[in-house]
Amino acid sequence: METSVDETPTPGSAGPGPGTLPELLREHARRQPDEPAVIAGADTLTRRELDTRAAAVAAHLRALGVGPDDVVGLYVEPSPDMVVGTWGILTAGAAYLPLAPEYPEDRVRYMVEDSGVDVVLTQPHLRGRLAGLAVPGLRVVTLDEVDPDARATPDDFAGGNLAYVIYTSGTTGRPKGVAIEHRAIVSQLEWLRAEIGIDDTKTVLRKTPMSFDAAQWELLALACGSRIVVGAKDVYRDPSGLIETIITHDVTTLQCVPTLLQALVDDDLFTQCTSLTQVFSGGEALSKKLASRFLEVLPDCELVNLYGPTECTINASTQRVDAEYVRTCANVIAIGTPVAGTTFHILDERQRPAPSGELYIGGRQLARGYLHRPEQTAERFPTLPLGPGGTPLRVYRTGDLARWNDDGTAQFTGRIDGQVKLRGHRVELDEVRLAIENHDWVRSAGVLVRTDPRTGHRNLVAAVELNPREAALMDQGSHGSHHQSKAGRVQVRAQLANLGVRTDLELAGLPAVDLPGREETPEQRRFAFARKTYRFYDGDPVDVAAVRRLFERPEREVESRPLDGLGLADLGVLLRNLGPFHSPDRLLPKYSYASPGALYAVQTFIEARGVAGLPAGHYYLHPVRHRLVRVTDLDPGAEPVLRLHLVGKRSAIESVYRTNVVEVLEFEAGHLLGMLDEVLPAHGLGVGAGTREPDVMAVLGCAPDHEYLATYDVVPFDRRHPAGPVDRYVQAHPGKVAGLAAGQYRVSDGDFDRVADDLVLRKHVVAINQAVYDRASVGVTLTARAHPAWSRYLDLGRELQRLQQNDAGFGLMSSGYSSESGHDLVSHKRLRAILPGVGPTYFAVGGPVSRAQVESEGMREDAVHTKGPAELIKQDIATFLPDYMVPGRVVVVDRLPLSANGKVDVKALAESDVLEQEAAERVFEAPRTETERLVARAWAKVMKTEDVSVHDEFFERGGNSLLAVMLVQEVNRTLNVALPLQVIFDESTVAGLARHVDLRDTRPASRLVPLRVEEVHRPVFCWPGLGGYPMNLRLLATSIGTGRPFYGIQAEGINEGETPYPTIADMAAADAERITRLQPVGPYTLWGYSFGARVAYETAHLLEKAGERVDHLFLIAPGQPRVREKPTTGRADFADRAFVTILFSVFANAVSGPLLDECLATTRDEDTFAAFVHRLHPGLPGGLVRRIIRIVRLTYSFEYTFRELREKSVTAPITIFKARGDDYSFLEGAVDSLAVPPTVVELESDHYGLLKAGGVEELVAAVTRRTGTAPRHRMSPAH
Repeated sequence: METSVDETPTPGSAGPGPGTLPELLREHARRQPDEPAVIAGADTLTRRELDTRAAAVAAHLRALGVGPDDVVGLYVEPSPDMVVGTWGILTAGAAYLPLAPEYPEDRVRYMVEDSGVDVVLTQPHLRGRLAGLAVPGLRVVTLDEVDPDARATPDDFAGGNLAYVIYTSGTTGRPKGVAIEHRAIVSQLEWLRAEIGIDDTKTVLRKTPMSFDAAQWELLALACGSRIVVGAKDVYRDPSGLIETIITHDVTTLQCVPTLLQALVDDDLFTQCTSLTQVFSGGEALSKKLASRFLEVLPDCELVNLYGPTECTINASTQRVDAEYVRTCANVIAIGTPVAGTTFHILDERQRPAPSGELYIGGRQLARGYLHRPEQTAERFPTLPLGPGGTPLRVYRTGDLARWNDDGTAQFTGRIDGQVKLRGHRVELDEVRLAIENHDWVRSAGVLVRTDPRTGHRNLVAAVELNPREAALMDQGSHGSHHQSKAGRVQVRAQLANLGVRTDLELAGLPAVDLPGREETPEQRRFAFARKTYRFYDGDPVDVAAVRRLFERPEREVESRPLDGLGLADLGVLLRNLGPFHSPDRLLPKYSYASPGALYAVQTFIEARGVAGLPAGHYYLHPVRHRLVRVTDLDPGAEPVLRLHLVGKRSAIESVYRTNVVEVLEFEAGHLLGMLDEVLPAHGLGVGAGTREPDVMAVLGCAPDHEYLATYDVVPFDRRHPAGPVDRYVQAHPGKVAGLAAGQYRVSDGDFDRVADDLVLRKHVVAINQAVYDRASVGVTLTARAHPAWSRYLDLGRELQRLQQNDAGFGLMSSGYSSESGHDLVSHKRLRAILPGVGPTYFAVGGPVSRAQVESEGMREDAVHTKGPAELIKQDIATFLPDYMVPGRVVVVDRLPLSANGKVDVKALAESDVLEQEAAERVFEAPRTETERLVARAWAKVMKTEDVSVHDEFFERGGNSLLAVMLVQEVNRTLNVALPLQVIFDESTVAGLARHVDLRDTRPASRLVPLRVEEVHRPVFCWPGLGGYPMNLRLLATSIGTGRPFYGIQAEGINEGETPYPTIADMAAADAERITRLQPVGPYTLWGYSFGARVAYETAHLLEKAGERVDHLFLIAPGQPRVREKPTTGRADFADRAFVTILFSVFANAVSGPLLDECLATTRDEDTFAAFVHRLHPGLPGGLVRRIIRIVRLTYSFEYTFRELREKSVTAPITIFKARGDDYSFLEGAVDSLAVPPTVVELESDHYGLLKAGGVEELVAAVTRRTGTAPRHRMSPAH
């Protein structure tokens, strides 16, 4: 089409109207004073009340000196306070600046300081957070300080004054404040009223985070006469909660980003939102596919696509979308035509009108500019000859690319820079990039948006090139991807696989002797768990005397013992120290000696002669089975001999490390010897002189990937031979050791001789250990001088092991070493500069450890194995970027592509394969058998995808609880089998499900459903609510972040053919048996949700009765949600509307609303109720629905009497997490019957909201506080 800027399509003007927002609000308050203006849960404000309270806030602010064009911060959570605060600031003549409480503290501080705000309005419970900002001169005002009878002075401001400031992403790496005047926002609201119909017939849902541009018209729609419903915190990310809010409050008007709109239309209950008459989509491009789907779901609701930069006051253009339009439009919905008083101009690079190019916007909705940034304002708001007849016109340069469509509408086609909109948020990719590049470890970064081919969602991805000077990796230069990211758990998997142990196939047919002493002694266990690689230093502050004690070598009085008295029982006790130790608090086994990477690849072969009960021969020590396997027979000989041949399995190390393999094996062998130096004297023995006897490999039967290391005799103590000479140095970290200045010291006869000022610094240890360095007080350097050279690395490991076995309360972690093969770690390179001429080195950091750390049998110290540089960088940037700006994936790459000018070439990066890590790790393999093909077909049907690999993991590929039910039922129908529902947690791939079907495993599946398994420590066991189906616990399980497995306990009767237990006692007895089978010893952690709280209590009683300990009994929402219907029979009777309401809640997670009304009206018996559930959830199989109904009917009336509670007392600490609106629980009415009163934590979320997004965060925070701090308050006995 012929394009002329003078003829830009513009709708009719809505007229000038009043000049300020308070004038508009007051006009509606005068006309309809008693009409509801704000609805928030059960709270309502009328127009008069809102106007009155806003005036009182305004008076208070005016008294503080606030006036026109001042900016006042608003730091509030979604509530009536948010609305009152907004309008109070406006009525005072000031502009409000939204400050989101969920933002990182650094970002809030920056916005306060950058804007020049000196007054922030907040809620009382948030005052403390603001005080923590420590901004000089900042005055914090809470709404409870306001005199409700105060009134503001008459308005002394007009349309040209500021109304609000919104911070958006900035190209400088810092956000910038967009200043919007009253006349701009009034023009927008007048357009919304006149053209869109936002008036007193509309109820608008306020759900968008207030710091987001589009949230403003949700709040300010009151100026159009509309009502607003204030949604719960985080409701914008909870589709189910949104639907419930819409239905409950008859919401007519909703706006959302396409991502959220997709989630809504995918929810079957969205069809019930018949009160909606208008839905607005904005913030991202709206696809034709999504628009078409929406119109199918809500055909009577109007769909409008909105477009507008913050600088143009929310909405700059609009496109109405109906079925006819969708039929003929492009794949992406047009951004449409400009709103009233706004003009569009599409210009080429020379700023001349063109059919396609950059979009410029003019008109009365333009912002004043960027707060305190005149240069950026001038750049982005130029004046061009675009008015009638070429007259000057101030415009905003959007940076968006657009073209004119044939029908006169504008079509968005992309960005000219790196600024994007994701889920409604405007994100400057350069801001994210600069934030990442500010990280110490990062040399350069590239940030871009990738579309997930399965979900269609657009996500931020960051590619990071590490600075090797600041973030050294293991195997630097030839490292595998697992050193850059721990997402694949490569090292943990290698540690669990016992790769250093010889296989059954290798040992087949060889005679074996099971050693006595397989059960460790208490002293062996204590010794093993005290020797840790400590990464936390929680002990008392360190002084020079404490460091001196670390290096002391106290002499031991030992009675030497000849070998000829050694028997098999002695040998069994001795060799038990070389085997693994297990704890229910650990995923990984624990050993008494250290192994770099915890891979334990050194094998011990015993050459034995003259040991009573043991034929002479060479034996392989199987450390896991505590067994000697004879690989070669020997002549008995005249003298007794006990000789250790140490052999390393290279392939076990090479599964994780590519370089320094022999050095790592020798270090481990040295640690093993250092452990024997400690334990052998208790037997009157010691380690003799070491030798090299590589020819022994010919009789040991080792594969070619084995490396001979050394041979050592076990000898009488008086013939022991010390390790080769090792020089020891200690570096004191600045301010960490009282009485010892920072620097390097040689340790000599208990004295510290200063040799250098320089230190091994944080950057000289591998990246994942740098946080440990920060916590450490000292560094320890060991350097070997031994001749011959073959023993030097063994001697270094032996000495560090000796230091780690100290009784001085000092913990150490190895942090670097030298190399014989040219791959020195950075610590050694640094030490060569500090200590000229230094030989091979082994470096460690350390600090004081507490008694609790020494005695712990958990895995806190091993957390380094779970996060690599990629995860740690993402974790760090999340502390100063809002969550929507944190990349979903950070990928560490060896080299980023660069353009000719030396910048990261983002286009080349997007086209390269370096970001395809996830796809590469997901190896596609088509179904191989008929069973796999049938399972894959069921999977494809349920997951709505054709691209199914037999190794796809169900939940990683987007599966959820409902889809899990549907998948198992579809597999059962397709293959005519009866898999239990929980099988999806045990076999979550096509291959696994097919294998399960083929094996026809008839054993009953465990009712302990693993909802979180890839973690460590003791499990949490949690019972679900009525109905007994644990999948609604999955969000809680994955949100906890305690590093513990989480098992949901499914009720007997869920699976076909099962019979529910008739009493709580029967349920608990069966569950306690299953729990102790999985976790043989306590303490146990038991949680119960809703009805499940009663089963948890009963199980705790049974476990304690059996002599076990329960450390935490958490009862989550144990009270029944209050229902409007009064019980008429008190039984599980379909004639009792209260029972039907509770049964309805099991399937609908609600006890009110139109759906409940329909259910009560149509339910007469089990058949009619089941039919209702089928209409509600068509994907749920009818048999499952019936079985859940049966369980609810059986358990509905289970109650405890006071006598039973006295008889079934529990001594474990009990915490009740009480949901808002719940009745008293079975415990709260009988406190005087309990041995220990429970702690009660009252929550804001309701009974069902606790397990949904938003509510679960509140619950998790409460659980975290409860496990880490003293109780909130104690209940008093009821009277």
